[in-house]
Order: sequence, then structure tokens, then C-alpha cells
Amino acid sequence: MCYTKCMNLKEALKEIKRLQEQNQQLEEKQHVLSKEHSNLQHEFEKTLRLLFEANEKLNLVLKEKENAVEKYTIERVKTFIPKTEVMTPVIINEVEALVKEKKIRKEKSRNFENFDFERHVSETRYEKPETDACPSCGHDLSIASEKVRYVVESIPATLKVTKIIKQSCKCSVCNPKNNQIYYPLSTSLFPGSIMTHSFASYITYHKYELGIPFEHLARHIKETLDIEISKQNLALYMAKMSNILVPLYHQMKEDLLHNQAKVIHADETTLSISKRPEADKERKKSYVYVYTSSYYDQQIALYDFHESRAIDRTAAWLSDYEGTIVCDDYAGYTKLKKDNPKIKLQRCFSHVRRRFSDIVKTLPKENVSSSYAKKILDVIGQLFYLESMYKKEKLIAPEILIRRNKEHPPILKELEDLLFNHVYKSGSALEGAVNYAKKVWPELTTYLTSGYIEISNNIAERAVKPFVINRKVFMTSGSYDGARYTTLLFSIIRTARLNDLNVSTYLEYVLDHIQTKPIKDLLPYSPKLDKSLKNT
Repeated sequence: MCYTKCMNLKEALKEIKRLQEQNQQLEEKQHVLSKEHSNLQHEFEKTLRLLFEANEKLNLVLKEKENAVEKYTIERVKTFIPKTEVMTPVIINEVEALVKEKKIRKEKSRNFENFDFERHVSETRYEKPETDACPSCGHDLSIASEKVRYVVESIPATLKVTKIIKQSCKCSVCNPKNNQIYYPLSTSLFPGSIMTHSFASYITYHKYELGIPFEHLARHIKETLDIEISKQNLALYMAKMSNILVPLYHQMKEDLLHNQAKVIHADETTLSISKRPEADKERKKSYVYVYTSSYYDQQIALYDFHESRAIDRTAAWLSDYEGTIVCDDYAGYTKLKKDNPKIKLQRCFSHVRRRFSDIVKTLPKENVSSSYAKKILDVIGQLFYLESMYKKEKLIAPEILIRRNKEHPPILKELEDLLFNHVYKSGSALEGAVNYAKKVWPELTTYLTSGYIEISNNIAERAVKPFVINRKVFMTSGSYDGARYTTLLFSIIRTARLNDLNVSTYLEYVLDHIQTKPIKDLLPYSPKLDKSLKNT
């Protein structure tokens, strides 16, 4: 019996030794995998850093370009207006207003009745049913009727008119017994109209990229392309265009909601609506909200119109968001954070700095150095200097976070002392600037929790500017629905611009493939987009 126990003990010890060796092997594998994971994570962060640099450079180029073309855009729009005509404020998107506008026409008049389509036809295309044989008896189908329509394609500074003969067919053998007629299936996104993908892209680009009112765009098309299209029809085409592109907009919103860096930059601007519902007659301003990704992600810019500032409505899509929103002092985001504790807020340091900078600009030179506004401005400037150095040194996000938590706290402590431990003249501009900084102070330092968070909201402010530039031309929007059409199309156009795409060519590509390709493959930042869509 002792012998048996001894043997069992030996076996147990042997098994323990085997398990120890196995455990050691697993620990060694875990160490190797951990090291590989760390290396891959580091490489991934370096890739994100390269993406940040590329996006930052592209945005700086776009910023310079927008500054250069701001005056040019306004001047170009003036070319659509006769010199004898006074350029009164017009509306950005007359879609809803014009669709509902009462049309005064002569009896029995038709669209394009004065345009000779046949003279311009350069191609004739036949549309037939998908089957050539009668499903009942197998005999060949014969032509039962033909319906002719014309579509217009946009080629720079000219038109290409295609004649489409839509043929319905019947079976000559079965027809005496049944009256079955076979019709061709239409794949057009604009059925029954002259609109093609290229022409729709042409109109969209001129309307929403250049901000040209429908009335003047209709005149331009008449003068340059020699075809008369009413502003009502242009409005209808763009309403249809926006509806077609809704899936892209929704996918862009979904991608922004789940971005890699878990950071969204937000800003807003006002927009006046000329034709408001009776219940909203007293409302003077509505708002366009702008949401953008950080430079660590694929570039997305979303424009979202709302008639009010009620955060429950304007930011409902962020109710389940988990991440940081970089924003100004708008109180709505405070409520959003309260309703969703997973949201963090980073208030914009640039907004704080600007208030003190404006004060310093008004001071006599001899008083600047002794001013508390200058002292505060200098301290804030140290934070921005360090941030610029991190970029210059091309640090990845985890490295930025380490440096921030080492170098920023003493500076923030000094700034906090200047803000909270000094008394400033009541009612002065300096007191106002200090009170603003104190109000947002708890949410000025969120950036110390992530290297992906910027200390300023310059990204969103740059995204607002193109809309503001166009607003200088169109001044107001025609209706709530029209403003929604506008912001949807503007979102897609602006995101295409941010991803260095040729806007008009890209829109045509989307229309060509939206019925056959997955929506994700058509997004402005999709790696599966044709390279030819890039600006050269």
C-alpha cells in the first residue's frame, strides 16, 4: 500500500512538473505576443500620426484656398447676374419654396417646348424588355409601341443629348389570346425627366459648391448650354438628388459616431429662413450645426440644420455617443453630457485666448506688459507652444499624453491662480474674459486624458467657414426642408473636398453606382473609390 502511495505521489509530482513547464511555455508565448502587440500598437499609432499630418496639411491647403477664393466666389456669382440687376439677398435653397410656388403658365405649354432636342441628338439608345422571347409560348416578341424621351448630359461648356426610345413588346402568337405587354425596366434615378447623372452633378456643384441661386443658375444654363430649365424644375431635381444621397449621409453620421479617436469637433452658425411655418413666424434665426472628425481619422464634415437650439433635437444622434466633444461654451452640450455620462467635453482654449487677445489689442503699448490680460495670454500661449512642439517632434498620441501630463500641470496651476485668486475691475472687459474662462474651466483640461484630443476647436471652425462664405452670397434659406436638403448635400460635397476629390466627378460616380455598389464603397473617404476621382 505504501508502494502504491509512493507511485501515486511520483505521478502527481511528475504531472505538476509537466504543468509547470507548460505554464512556463505559455508565459513565454504570452510575453512574445505581448511584445508583438506592443510593437503593432506602436506602428498603428505612428500610422495615425502620419494620417494626422496628412489631414492637417490638406486642411491648411484648403484653408488657404478658401481664403483666396472667398472674394472670387462672390465675384463669380455676380457674373450670373446682369449688371443692370440689383443683387438683393437671395436664398441658399429654394427647393421646398419653389416646388410649392404657384406656376403661371400659358395654356397647354410644356417643359422645354422651345428647345429642339432632335437637332442636338448625338446618340440614340433603345430600351427593351429584359426578355426577347414570350414566356408563354417561346416565340420572339415584336414591337408593340414606342415611347421617346430625351436625356441631357453635361459636358463642360456644352451638352450631349441622347434620344431614348423605350420599346414595349408583345408576342405576335399569343397576343390574340392575351394582351400581355412587356415593358423595359428603368434604372434611371431621375425617371421621366431629362436629368442624367452628369447633368445632376453639374447642377449640384454650381448650386451648393458655388452658392448660385436657382434663378441665376437657370439663366446661366440657358445662356451657356442653350437649354431652358425653370428654377422650379431645378429645385425638384435637387430635392430628388438629396433624397438619393440620404444613405451616404446616414453612413457618414454613423462612421463619425464610431470614429477611431473617439473625438468629435462641434460648432454652429446661424441661418435665417425666409418662409417659416405659421407657428414659427416669430423665430428670427435657425442654426446649422457642424460636426467633424479629428485629424486622426478619415475626414468627415457633417452639416445638420435645425430650426431651434433645443439640444434634445439637434444632437439626438449623439445620445449614445461614447467619447469627447470638442466645442465652445454652448450650454446645450452641458445638458447632453448630463443626459449621457459617457460623453466628455473639451471646451476650446482658442475661445478663451481670443477674449484676452482682443483686450490686449486695445491697450496702449506702454500698458501692455503690466496688464493681467497680457499675463494670462502669455500663460495660455505656453500651452499652445508645447502643443506645437509635440507636432513638430511628430509625437504619437500616447507620447503626447505622457508629455502633457508632465509639462502642462504647472502651467495650468499658474493660469488657475491668475483666474481664481485675483479680483478684477467690476464690469470690465477683463472681468468678462476671466469669468468666461472660469465658467468653462472644469472642461478645459479634458485633453489631459487623451493624446487624440486637441486643446482648440479650430478644426470645426474651419469647417464652418465654407458655409459662412456661401451664406454671404445667398443670405437666407427658403424653408426648413430646403435648408435640410442643403446641409445634406453640403455635407457630402464638403467631405469630398476634405478628402481631395473632384466634387462634380465624384457626385457623378456616386449616382452611377449607388444602385449596384455598397454604400460604404461610395463614401468620400472610402479606399475603394476610383483613383481618378482625386484632384490632380
